[in-house]
Amino acid sequence: MSVSRVRFLLGAATNWLAFAATLAVAFFLTPFLLAHLGKPRYDVWCVVEAVLAYFTLLDMGVAACLVRAVAGRKAKADADGLNRMASSCLGLFVAAGGVAMLVGVPVLFGMSGTLSEKADGDPGVLPFMLLMLANVAAGLPLGVFPSILDGLEKYTAKSVVRIAALAVRTVGMVYVVHTYGGLFPLAVVYTVVTLVEHAVLAFLCRWFLPELRFRPRYVDRATLKQVKTYSVDAFLAMLAGRITVQTGAVLIGLLLPTGQVTFFATASRLVEYAKALLRTVTATLTPNVSALEARGDTTAIRRLFLNATRWMLYLAVPIQIGLMLFGKPFLARWVGAEFVGGSFPAVALLGSTLAVGVAQSAASRILYGLGRLRWFARLAIAESVVNLLLTAVLIGPLGVVGVSIAIAVPNLLFCLTVVVLTARELGVPVGAYFRVWVKPLAASVIPLAVWLTLGEPAADYTGVAVAVAAGLVPYALSVGVVEWGWKRVVKRVRVARSVTPVVR
Repeated sequence: MSVSRVRFLLGAATNWLAFAATLAVAFFLTPFLLAHLGKPRYDVWCVVEAVLAYFTLLDMGVAACLVRAVAGRKAKADADGLNRMASSCLGLFVAAGGVAMLVGVPVLFGMSGTLSEKADGDPGVLPFMLLMLANVAAGLPLGVFPSILDGLEKYTAKSVVRIAALAVRTVGMVYVVHTYGGLFPLAVVYTVVTLVEHAVLAFLCRWFLPELRFRPRYVDRATLKQVKTYSVDAFLAMLAGRITVQTGAVLIGLLLPTGQVTFFATASRLVEYAKALLRTVTATLTPNVSALEARGDTTAIRRLFLNATRWMLYLAVPIQIGLMLFGKPFLARWVGAEFVGGSFPAVALLGSTLAVGVAQSAASRILYGLGRLRWFARLAIAESVVNLLLTAVLIGPLGVVGVSIAIAVPNLLFCLTVVVLTARELGVPVGAYFRVWVKPLAASVIPLAVWLTLGEPAADYTGVAVAVAAGLVPYALSVGVVEWGWKRVVKRVRVARSVTPVVR
């Protein structure tokens, strides 16, 4: 195995572990915050989170541009070009942070009356909203540092910092909720830890890239034009993504009775956590593809596209099946039995696109690495427009279920279109591309058969975990046999058993 492949796999693994830790904490915090804040304040948390997500659009696709530029210029040993790009992106982010505050403050003041009323008149709602806005505004310029580390493929170092920050943030949030209660103390903890986290990431950037310099004189018209060429399409794709993911929660929070947004947000988060857990792995494709493009290795990019798609489907298909079969007992144990009826229909609908969405994620990361985003961005905008139109039609008669349908249907069509067009963009026959899907789909029959035979487990973590493992163990063995052959799998198992310490 080559050094570059080992680095790529290690980066993907550590990136995934960092997000898996985030996911585990989210599973813990969701029922904890529901219990200690109460539904009214938690509703406010969900709505504010959805609204502030729109301000991250002021990223304008610049972060994605910076990742690609760092990878390409590092491969070409172009230190001057790298510094010009980093300085230009930082300048744009500082301006974007100022715009976030100028626009966000009056918007949040306008919303504060309605949301405070929903939270039983909690006086901490407005300070909470303003501090979280400040956190978003500061996060824009500070975002250059994780983007640079991604471009350098230093995922392991970044992940260690993020896991440490996650641990401190979680302990702090639990402490202030127990000690003070309310929303504002949570925002204080979140903001302070985030600032410290980015300070450490900035130090790592200088450590791994000593030649890195941020200077006003490096900001020039030619570099800004390069950023604009790439970032406009990346921004449109981001805008479409925010509309698709966040608008449902905002409209439900404003138009439907109290509590409905919590049902939807819980379902949406569960599915988005699963998707993001897998997309975190595909994110490492972008700098790898940019470096390969800089070397002119188109054949390697095609091979990476097909291999990444196959392995991501091996991961995604059983997760999608698991959401359908174990969603009810998991929700009952995670957040309470009332969420089975309130949230599971949305989980089933939103989760129906998980596997094809992950395949699309692999394809889109290839496009980001190549800088070919024009038609991808426009397809994403078209998806978001259809989403909004369907939401307007369905939210009244169907409520949360209607919003879920409005998200799932256009997303399925979008994902299928993207994977087909990406295959053509790379010169991969569509038939050859979809043959990559055959092995993962065939292997997934094994866990499906096991889980259907066992039936729905008890509504507790142990019962769900045992049932999931009963299907995944033979699934993992079957994947190993399909990919490497029976003899090699047996050999690896024997080696693993021989090095496992015996506990006496």
